[in-house]
Amino acid sequence: MHHADKHIGAALGEAIVRKPRVIIADDDMAVLLLLRHVLTGEGYEITEAHSGQEAITLCSSNQFDLAILDIVMPDTNGFDACRLIQSNTEHAPPVLLITSLDDDISVDHAFSCGATEYITKPINWSVFKHRVKRIIDNHTKQARIDHLQNHHPLTGLPNRFLMLDRLDSAILRTQRSHNFLALIMIDINNFKLINETLGHDAGDRLLKSVAQRLGHAVRDTDTLAHTGGDEFYMIIENIRRIDDIVIITDNLSHILDHDIKLDNQELHVQASMGISLFPQDGHDINSLMRNADIALHQAKGNSPYEFFSPHLGEQAHQRLRLENDLRTAIDKHQLILYYQPKYSINSQSIDSMEALVRWEHPDNGLIPPDDFISIAEETGLILPLGEWVIRNACEQFALWKQQGYPFSHISINVSPRQFKEQNLLQIFDDIFQRLSISPSCVELEITESVLLNSEHAVIEKLNQLQSMGIRFALDDFGTGYASLTYLKRLPIDTLKIDRSFIDGIIHDNDDIAIVLAIIGLAKAMQKQLVAEGIETIEQYEKIRELGVDYGQGYYWSRAVDSDEFIKVLESQRFV
Repeated sequence: MHHADKHIGAALGEAIVRKPRVIIADDDMAVLLLLRHVLTGEGYEITEAHSGQEAITLCSSNQFDLAILDIVMPDTNGFDACRLIQSNTEHAPPVLLITSLDDDISVDHAFSCGATEYITKPINWSVFKHRVKRIIDNHTKQARIDHLQNHHPLTGLPNRFLMLDRLDSAILRTQRSHNFLALIMIDINNFKLINETLGHDAGDRLLKSVAQRLGHAVRDTDTLAHTGGDEFYMIIENIRRIDDIVIITDNLSHILDHDIKLDNQELHVQASMGISLFPQDGHDINSLMRNADIALHQAKGNSPYEFFSPHLGEQAHQRLRLENDLRTAIDKHQLILYYQPKYSINSQSIDSMEALVRWEHPDNGLIPPDDFISIAEETGLILPLGEWVIRNACEQFALWKQQGYPFSHISINVSPRQFKEQNLLQIFDDIFQRLSISPSCVELEITESVLLNSEHAVIEKLNQLQSMGIRFALDDFGTGYASLTYLKRLPIDTLKIDRSFIDGIIHDNDDIAIVLAIIGLAKAMQKQLVAEGIETIEQYEKIRELGVDYGQGYYWSRAVDSDEFIKVLESQRFV
């Protein structure tokens, strides 16, 4: 990391309390001594250079608030030294030139070389001290403005603008050195949840903690940037072997894996990283950043870090194409509803059904929900898609009821984002006013994940919907870490035993014990039970023996369209 960024946020604060630093270059020792005496008396920290070349060297490796250069020096004159300092120094100080020349040509030459001010000999010391103070004050103010423009206000790290500039320069250096460059994109896992649960102050303290840990882990030659939210970047240069970046990234993952106490609550912090390499993963800024983002997306939930690969890039492009196509799928009538029967064990017949959305893509054929629901959830498309499912499922159910089919209810899946952002009360109020179906004929299937954010608000909405008469089923019951806790507070009518337990219900004692426990709990709390994933007659007979209310699975039928569903109903070829 660049030395100016090494201590996070310190550069700006340090500039306020430290003495201004001035370098004086003159080959006349008497003049040097006099200048030192005057400026030290004004409270400045002085560094001496005895030639123009020495001043250039010192400015390239140190930061000064002002350089005072004599124009007439034997090796490199003040004009040339000023030009080279301004053009070749990353943090070039303003330059004050001192000379006995006061003609127009000399003055013009001084300013054309990049000088900030020009003063002639013999020096008027009152004027000199005033000009030095004015130059340094202006430089300090501008440095503060530049720092705020180029650094994140919370962590003091380079922001996106400065990071992009550093990355551009790093690419040019790497092209000359023929080594590798790594761009690492870092994202704190579950940061949004922490921010919403504990508040933004706690989130800010977490970001500072992560920034400090990362700041201690990188070299002076590398860049650590904070580009917004919980998004950090690292630019690692001078990589000779790809294995070296693996070692660096392993080290970073261990550093980021730590515990922190926020508001008297101990939290375990982890992060995900995506890495793209120059030149193989991209030859410009945009491609390197895009591919690092793709790799980060792949790492989320899978591993601490992932390297970009062309395969990941193609996956990302396919996902983007799918997202764009999904935006128009509703308008183009490409979405269709399938229905999977729910079999009543007591009446030995199809009693109800679960509505499941499918996408009839014009080029890719029938796309299952696992391939597009997550995209819809992330992008917000789940809101119009989910509303379409609710309205069309209820319309189809109302039509079946009018046709005399004796179905008790229809189950519709509702996502966490719908509960948080969609006005479900208004949607269902409109449906029940338009359609001749009772609210008790609608069962909404939810998972525990609806409570991950805004638990109180979600429970309030559940109670409001239940007061309309709508029923609720808790899907995937038994797989969540707090199902029993939630069950006491949620207005749940039905528990759906996850298929992972049904798979082993014939031969796995643990699965049998879990199912028996769920059945006992449901009976005690007067909840109905649905066993998912019934595929064999042995499984069916087992759940009937145990007293489960409903079964659902391929043993009866997979999900089918509305016409095929009626054919399945009328065939009644069930045990």
